[in-house]
Amino acid sequence: MIWYLLYPLRGTTKPPTLEPKHPLRYFFTRYGREASQHPVITLLISVTVATILVYPFPFLYTNNFTNGASNLPHHVWTSAQPYDGDLAVSPDVVMRSIWVHGSYMRALKPNVLQTALQLQDAVLGPTINFNPRNPPEFDGSSTTDFASPSIRDQFHAINGVSNSSWFFHSPLQYWDCDGQKIAEDQDIIGTVNANSERTTSVNVTLRHSIVFSGKRFEDHRLVAADAIVITLIHMKDSPVGEWWERNAEQLRHGKGSWELYPVDGRSLSSTLYEFRFQPVSLQDDILLGIAYTLTMVYLILSLTRMRALKSRFGLLCAVASQIGVSIMSSFTICAILKIDLSKIPREAYPLVVLSVGLENIFRLINAVIMTPPEVPTTSRIAEALGNTGHIALAGVSQNLAILWMLSKVVSPGVRSFCTFAAIAITFDLFYMMTFFVAVLTIDVRRLELSDSLSRTPSPTPRLAASDNVKTGWTEALLKDDAPISTRVAGTVVMISFILTAQWHFFDNESFLQTASRFTRLLNSTSQRSRYNASSLPSINVNQARTPTAWLKLQDHETAHEVIKIVKPHAYSYVARVYDPLVFVLNGSDRTPTKHGIRPFLPAVYDFARHQSTLFIIVVVMAITGVSLLMNYLLWDKNREGSNDDRPEDEPLLISKNLAGGHTLDVVIMATSDDGILASAGLDRQIRIWDLQRGGANYIVHDPEQLIDPFPVWKMAIDTDSNWLAILSADRVLLWNIPEQRWGPAMRVALSYRVPKAFFFGHSPTELIDPIIVVHQSGWMSELHIEGNEVQELQICRTPLVCVSPYSEQGGTQLKDSPSFRIITTSRRGCVHVASLTDTMEWVSDEILCPQSFDNRDVLSVLPLPSLSSFLAVREQMVDLIDISTHNITHSFPVDSMLPNTLRCFHSTRRRPQCGSVGLAYLALAYTGRNGGNCVLQVYLPRREGDTICFRDPESPGSKTCCLWKDTAEKKYEIENPGTWDALKAPYVVGVRKIGAPVAGETVESVTGLRRRGKLQHRSEHRQHEEESWEVWCLSMYGEEINMPLNRNEITQDFLLVDDLGPFVTLGNRSIALGLGNVIKVITVGSERFDKSENNNENTRFVGMTASRRKKAHLAKRLY
Repeated sequence: MIWYLLYPLRGTTKPPTLEPKHPLRYFFTRYGREASQHPVITLLISVTVATILVYPFPFLYTNNFTNGASNLPHHVWTSAQPYDGDLAVSPDVVMRSIWVHGSYMRALKPNVLQTALQLQDAVLGPTINFNPRNPPEFDGSSTTDFASPSIRDQFHAINGVSNSSWFFHSPLQYWDCDGQKIAEDQDIIGTVNANSERTTSVNVTLRHSIVFSGKRFEDHRLVAADAIVITLIHMKDSPVGEWWERNAEQLRHGKGSWELYPVDGRSLSSTLYEFRFQPVSLQDDILLGIAYTLTMVYLILSLTRMRALKSRFGLLCAVASQIGVSIMSSFTICAILKIDLSKIPREAYPLVVLSVGLENIFRLINAVIMTPPEVPTTSRIAEALGNTGHIALAGVSQNLAILWMLSKVVSPGVRSFCTFAAIAITFDLFYMMTFFVAVLTIDVRRLELSDSLSRTPSPTPRLAASDNVKTGWTEALLKDDAPISTRVAGTVVMISFILTAQWHFFDNESFLQTASRFTRLLNSTSQRSRYNASSLPSINVNQARTPTAWLKLQDHETAHEVIKIVKPHAYSYVARVYDPLVFVLNGSDRTPTKHGIRPFLPAVYDFARHQSTLFIIVVVMAITGVSLLMNYLLWDKNREGSNDDRPEDEPLLISKNLAGGHTLDVVIMATSDDGILASAGLDRQIRIWDLQRGGANYIVHDPEQLIDPFPVWKMAIDTDSNWLAILSADRVLLWNIPEQRWGPAMRVALSYRVPKAFFFGHSPTELIDPIIVVHQSGWMSELHIEGNEVQELQICRTPLVCVSPYSEQGGTQLKDSPSFRIITTSRRGCVHVASLTDTMEWVSDEILCPQSFDNRDVLSVLPLPSLSSFLAVREQMVDLIDISTHNITHSFPVDSMLPNTLRCFHSTRRRPQCGSVGLAYLALAYTGRNGGNCVLQVYLPRREGDTICFRDPESPGSKTCCLWKDTAEKKYEIENPGTWDALKAPYVVGVRKIGAPVAGETVESVTGLRRRGKLQHRSEHRQHEEESWEVWCLSMYGEEINMPLNRNEITQDFLLVDDLGPFVTLGNRSIALGLGNVIKVITVGSERFDKSENNNENTRFVGMTASRRKKAHLAKRLY
């Protein structure tokens, strides 16, 4: 709601997106990373706090108003507050009282009770064994002079309610108002507690709350009181009230035994009070039922629409648990602080927390789903929390401010509800940041949310262009497309209910009266100011509880009982409450002591005294139980925790050495997605590394076939990681990787020129995929190793500058289109596509890309097979071109870039409702020509949850479609990037040199060969030289992470290096680079080298060739 209020200043209702370096976003991102790295610890923190606050709940609340615990809300609206209506109104009853004090908190002493009985008899007449039923008939000749108690009792309410009726309640009725019984009672406190449920003749229960003031409870028993309260309730025309006044004035003559306040015995000041007991009506039940039903429907529909979640029921339980624990924790805090919550019906308390809390929960879930699924769980949670944490904090702060302002203008009962709501939404935020974040992390980690994203098919069928589909209001509401966003729903529900609750306490006034009263309140005209200061019942004799506070603490059951007497068919009554006559016995010590009213609820002290041991045991057991449960649920994750199975517990950037292999520099490397790496070094060795087995390696050498493959010009590994192809000066050799033996070889004419490209092709019929050799001259050769056949094609007549293989999977391949192509660009800027026909012959077609005056020639190309497109790079423009139609989908303005430096990564391919291709994001990375910075341009939909749509702008689309021209561009730069590449995950990783050689030291070096240090000073220089290399990582959100390349890995076997060796991508999240004779593997997050995962990823990312799993026994064929 705050964003709507700020619309005039900001010009938008969307929440702000903070920069990555903003302190708030940095805090929430860092917290999200720490919480998701240690979800069990985070969960234990929330469980500990919840157990501490929830366990005392049943001990602090009760339905019994006499045991020192807080009152539970019931199915009623109750209040006891100063009347806020017309002061000229005629009250229903008049209340007069006498307060008798002894020493501080010693009102239950026999002498105080005897004095109170004496005063009671003085103002009311004899009350011993008081029984007003069926008194003698009274002729009515005198209504001001009672000759006997029987005449007085004639007007008692038990004999029929009239304008002259009266009744009273007093603690002395526990002893039948008999002084002899009081004197003989050896256990006064026991009698008081035993008779707490005793009723008067008019069925008013003599609860401790109405007959004592300043009560102290221990072990749910009254142990002390500060004042005895004798209360007379009479109708306005009752003669008993006049008799009380006249007799009270006579008591000023007994000052030898007590001190009287006021001294003249006349209580002239009064206050109008309203006491209410209104059961929840059928209309209220229906409205609450509708509100809860709509909330639950919204909750269930929102969860079911989240396709990326498998454990919807689990998250539903987590949401319910979070809200339930937030409510119970808030009840506990309110009880401790003596905040009375019994004024509002109990059905209302969950509604506000539910409506406000769901907003933050679903915003966090959606943010996690919107993060790239290929990113590690820690990064996903951290990024989602960084994007939404400040919005949740702003929403909670906004609601707290609204509640604070409303509490200043509402009635006391609603004010207590505002306090509860403020505490509850604060706890809700806390539990969301701890409990729900931990549960969401475990859910994503355990159920593999990223896999469900890639494997879940789109449930929306393809719609024809002519189908003008109109989104329903319900669907628009769930998608945040409705005119009134759900972002304000929680706040609106909260404000509406508080105003409705306030209306319940003033249901007899008109709208104009309500507006007038709120105007007075907003103008700082408090309720107290409507009465003279002297009229408020407050006497300064160090009372443990003032009369004003005592009146506000009256329980609703007593109000209900009084209503039954004075207005049987009403829900409230107005009483004129006169200031009490306060009697303090002479010689009493009114100095407050530690035995007075304690600051917290008495039940809290009882709980601490009797339940501490069991409470500690329960907390420890809860922590232990949750720990065991989490260990069981995450057992598969923990059993091999020493490896990479717990990536979230590791740093985002991880650098590992593949040492113990080469003795001289590594100059050529080839990799596969299965974690197989082949390296060739100046030591004339070719090594095969298996990253799935922790870097196990062997030398390419077969003692049965003494073959020397050197000089090695290029290497390539097929998609199944079965064959390594080695290109030498005049031949191609194959090495069987799993069987460690040589395969077939074939001569090739290279004219002693290194070809432009060397890679495996694709053949559905051959055991070994053909090898493609593309020459710079524009000719290509397809080598069929099995049949020793060569098929050649002239792709272009102009020398080539860029060659890229293009391979589509079945999920993205169009019908009747070739699955494997080769895209090239030449020096004159033409683009050719070579493809296989149905007769297995190669043909080359030139693509006539539209040109502009400033950007005519295509400098390079980059295939996007998962999008059935490729990128054509021009001087200051990158065109996204459809591979089939050759139409430009969109043109991206870019800075002038160095040749062949463009890289691209994007989200999983989606299918929006319009049936076209859709993306959640797309990013371009390149090295700028001016300055040499690495530039990252990210394109996102402007509205959260939308999809970037590839459809024709003139064609109809859905509301969630975002055309390329409407996307938001974010641009980031890295200075001094060094050597870098883009991963299949949404990160750019590079290595740069940041230091200079130590002054006074010289290092001899020869191009290609680095000398090994021999002396101690060489070792020291080598350490400085190694530390000067730095790894950097840039995410699609602009977050940059830096790390020294060789932080703790300096050994005597390292060679001195001035430049990096080969730099290649490995798997989905790793980079392999040669650093002298050592191969470094840099991983962002976790790299599993899972074959099934790689198969699924092939349809997502750039540069992936077709993966065809061949049967293992076929690879064992001998040659």
